Amino acid sequence: MSFAHSVGFVSSIEADNKRPVAITNKPLRIAIIAHCLYPIAQPYAGGLEMITQLICDELVAQGHEVLLYAHKDSRTQATLVPMLTRAEFDATVYENEHDTLGMSREEMYQYLVYQGVLRDIIERDTRGEIDIVHNHSLHHIPMMTGQAFGARFFTTFHTPIFPQLRLALLTLRHGTSTQFTAISTHQQRLFSEFVPSHVVYNGIDVESFIANTEPTDSLINEHSEVYFWYGRICPEKGTHLAMQYCMEAGKKLIIAGPKSNEDYFNKQVAPLLSQDRKNGEQKLFDYIGHVTKDEINQHLVQATAMLFTSTWDEPYGLILAESLACGTPVIGFDVGASAEIVTPSTGIIVAKEDKEAFIKGFSKIKHISRQACRKRALQFCSVSAMVEGYVALYKTAVRENQEKKGFANSRYAQLAQSLFIHNNKSNSSMGSNIKLNDTSSNRSVTMSLEE
Repeated sequence: MSFAHSVGFVSSIEADNKRPVAITNKPLRIAIIAHCLYPIAQPYAGGLEMITQLICDELVAQGHEVLLYAHKDSRTQATLVPMLTRAEFDATVYENEHDTLGMSREEMYQYLVYQGVLRDIIERDTRGEIDIVHNHSLHHIPMMTGQAFGARFFTTFHTPIFPQLRLALLTLRHGTSTQFTAISTHQQRLFSEFVPSHVVYNGIDVESFIANTEPTDSLINEHSEVYFWYGRICPEKGTHLAMQYCMEAGKKLIIAGPKSNEDYFNKQVAPLLSQDRKNGEQKLFDYIGHVTKDEINQHLVQATAMLFTSTWDEPYGLILAESLACGTPVIGFDVGASAEIVTPSTGIIVAKEDKEAFIKGFSKIKHISRQACRKRALQFCSVSAMVEGYVALYKTAVRENQEKKGFANSRYAQLAQSLFIHNNKSNSSMGSNIKLNDTSSNRSVTMSLEE
């Protein structure tokens, strides 16, 4: 090979291995992994379904290309890629096959669902169709298989450390290049034992809530003093505590939500409702059952305050954000992320199950500005704020991935050029094979220098 030819060859390497054109200002191609249990659609089975739908729809509204891997009955502005259905699962595995694996049938189903999802995403990525993968599944399989994507793979922690998550975290704590986000600082601290994470607070569609920002005194004159409690009726939400506090303070309370724990309802809530009914026209409680979002909005804008009595550490607390969006202040327990969302200007936060402090909040809450509540929701609790946080992380990951590739390719070209120049100076007529170890890209390249 002549010197002219060698220079030409090196130039072609440099041309082929220039840094990719930056795409951080272009639409991103994002794969979102939902959990497989419920459709990502209204009426939502829970807050996770709502958040997943909001993220996807907002990303699409911003012009990004989004694939949503989710239950086949999901509704989304993204491109839906249906997960393996239970009927398909039953048709492809033996009836007792899970027993031979030492798994429950549900465990086996979820295992195969997420294996299928990751297989499809990896195939698309191999074809250059994926920039970012964002996992909201709460399952260990995506967290482990996602190692193939490095820093382009994100997992968001929405819940406490359930066994499925812990299974992956016990391995990932020893090192991973994938990234993690937490929905509050409280959540970030919880997972810091295993992996570091970025905080991106959850968001809601604030604009979809009608707000009442009139002074509380005017509201009470129009609708009387009445408080609102809503959520799943179960021990960890502390429905009975809100009722007891209102009963002792003589405050009216509207209660809304499904009976997600019938035994708790029958033993803790029903007796208080029964006792209150004996008061006739002076009764304090009104249980209205499971209601729609619009009905919740209607009750919140008429309520003096929303009562938050969760006794467990809520990773976020969507009802807090929804209440503020309606201009409704909060009296609640200092658990989980509640004090991160509800500030002193938007509510009264007291120690968990501090009855005396909670009851004092009934008089203090009247001095909270409902306008400040709505402003807090717009600035801190919006979907746009949430998605802006995620997109900033996505773009950083894409840019750093490009730079890493660009450095590796540039280093490869430099090594090749150095080799050819050295060969030309040696003016050797003998052919030779020289092996280059490119440590920046972990590639070993053998080049023939024969003429």
